[in-house]
Amino acid sequence: MRTLLISLLLITYPLSHAASADPSVDFTDLARLVQQTKDRTSHQTGTAIAVIRGGKIIYQGYFGYADIQNKTRVVPDTVFYIASATKPFFALNTLVLEHDHQLDTRASLTTLFPKARFSGFDANAITVRDLLTHTSGIDNQPLVWASAFSGIHTAQSRALLVAQSYPDVDSAHGQFNYSNVGYNIFSVWLDRKVKKPWQTQLQQNIFKPLEMRHSSAYISQARADGWQIAKPYSVMSAKRNQPLYLEKTDATMQAAGGMVSSAPDLARFLIAQLGNGVNAAQQTALQSAIAKSHAQQTKTDGVGYEDFQRAGYAWGWYVGEYKGKTMLHHFGGFAGFHAHLSFIPEANIGLVVLNNEDFLAGKLTNLIADYTYGMLLTEAGIESKAASRFADLFEKSKGLDASVAAQQTQIAARAWQLSLPRTAYVGTYTHPLLGSMLVKLDQAGKMQLTWGRLRAVAAAFDAKDQVRVEFVPNSGQVVQFEVRGKRVEAIQFDRMTFTKAR
Repeated sequence: MRTLLISLLLITYPLSHAASADPSVDFTDLARLVQQTKDRTSHQTGTAIAVIRGGKIIYQGYFGYADIQNKTRVVPDTVFYIASATKPFFALNTLVLEHDHQLDTRASLTTLFPKARFSGFDANAITVRDLLTHTSGIDNQPLVWASAFSGIHTAQSRALLVAQSYPDVDSAHGQFNYSNVGYNIFSVWLDRKVKKPWQTQLQQNIFKPLEMRHSSAYISQARADGWQIAKPYSVMSAKRNQPLYLEKTDATMQAAGGMVSSAPDLARFLIAQLGNGVNAAQQTALQSAIAKSHAQQTKTDGVGYEDFQRAGYAWGWYVGEYKGKTMLHHFGGFAGFHAHLSFIPEANIGLVVLNNEDFLAGKLTNLIADYTYGMLLTEAGIESKAASRFADLFEKSKGLDASVAAQQTQIAARAWQLSLPRTAYVGTYTHPLLGSMLVKLDQAGKMQLTWGRLRAVAAAFDAKDQVRVEFVPNSGQVVQFEVRGKRVEAIQFDRMTFTKAR
């Protein structure tokens, strides 16, 4: 019945927004401001909003397109990739398993991987808790790239990569430094321990009990079931209304960022965080784990995001003050997506915002949250304040096209620093655990690099035998070629060495 009602509302309202289910809070102005932003920026990417109060969804708003080219509108069942907003789910699953005595978050890295020969840090001192609260003091970018980007990995190669972890140059053990590394490392052990993938564990321990019917850690499931999956876009792209190439596969859905979900499903998750929606007696483990997951485990570096303060980190949740009250939140960002989950336990309110755009969406979501929480907390003058902030966002967005063009011009203007003819760089470069990176020249002589799911056209960079690539769209990375004499021997990329085949 709810789905039918929302469908009728979507037909009735051309702005694609659903009416508020709570007459005491009017979100009409918010809907107008969100749609106005999309119209004025000429970027009709999708935004889905769900507002929670008192154990219920009191407002849902759906704007823009899941697929711009095909004019496919965002609807309640549209699923978005939520990137790092996966972390609260993975951490919660860990606590559910601990409640059931299947693991101990006090266990050390040595206990988890007794055969690994870790070097440069004390593996006996690092615990599961450290891994999941970003205080381990270790790093492992090769594992991150394999799990989240290239998709080239197996259970064996992931375990071998874990053993090659190294000290984090930016933080010591016990010091907070946000990354995907700890979640990636622990998932390798967890899959083996539970004898089923962490993705399946989320389905059994969280999605099913909370009746999250449009949530999955398998993108293949979403496609096989015919779910409407939002395509990724970026206002920073030269062709902003074309989807970004880097779409997710099962091989790149990883524990630190590997879920698709809909706004109503994520609202159910937040309702459970606020003490509702977990009623079955057999779900005491989930109830207990949710309560434990909110407890702050460490202080952060104090650096917030937009309006959101971050004083500490719990189990997959940032903790900080927002509008004078304690808020828990986690966001997710990836090429073409921005996700927002937040809630204020004291006021029994929460917010979900999902976007299939990665730059303007973060700023838009910040203003959606300001308006929403301002209304729910009866903040004086919130309507006029929000209108002013939306107007300011639009004014600043006017310069985006010029900024993108200037950036592209600057990149194209760099002089090439290759010491050999481009043909010398063509070939296959191989890493024993990370697969092969291919370098070729297209018909126009442009250098193209491919690594698993990743591909890029190289541009010139500042140092000798370096090129700039955008394996991740709109985010530059540097590839260093190792040249000895008249031969290119290897590629160095983010602590990884790919050796050229002879």
